Amino acid sequence: MTDTRERIVGTAFKLFMQKSFKEVTIKEIVEKTGVSQGAFFHYFKTKEDLFLEVIGKAVSSAGDYYNSLAKDSLQQFYRQYIQSFLDNFLPEIISTEDGNSVMNYFSLYFEAVKIFPDFKRRLSDIHEIELNSWKSVVSKARANGEISSVMKDEEIANMFINSGDGLSLHIIYMGYSNEDVKNMWIALWDGFYEVLKCKADDY
Repeated sequence: MTDTRERIVGTAFKLFMQKSFKEVTIKEIVEKTGVSQGAFFHYFKTKEDLFLEVIGKAVSSAGDYYNSLAKDSLQQFYRQYIQSFLDNFLPEIISTEDGNSVMNYFSLYFEAVKIFPDFKRRLSDIHEIELNSWKSVVSKARANGEISSVMKDEEIANMFINSGDGLSLHIIYMGYSNEDVKNMWIALWDGFYEVLKCKADDY
């Protein structure tokens, strides 16, 4: 029973990655999954219910993702973050047949917000997990003498988050190779890291 539900969700995710929510039909999901319409409606009353679960699964792993990163040092944390994004997250997203799947992935979020206004609160919760994870690592780095910035922990955390989001979107649109992405990302964050290590009287 659970396998059937997961198969429907997995198939729907791939289809939503290839097309918009409106373009994907229940008939298509049923055919691709290899289940009857009765089985589909046993698990999901509407296509909207299925879409909400697909989107929910896409964002719910954020807590586990950050928990898996080493937090011994800020530099170790952000470098592992980059490597994990490129080695685990990105290949999973681009494993669909459509070459535009990565851009479609982000489009799903915009569609979800339109269809489910409360979804903004879900995204806000995920951002809170992300922000707290960065703040915790930054605070530890400051306590250990790894960084000496006059910036507040939350300001530093937001700089990493927002610059990473902006760079990843730019990279996706430009179609850079993974190696180019890695080099650009590390160069950006290494540069910021060097600034954070400077004391106020070093400027």
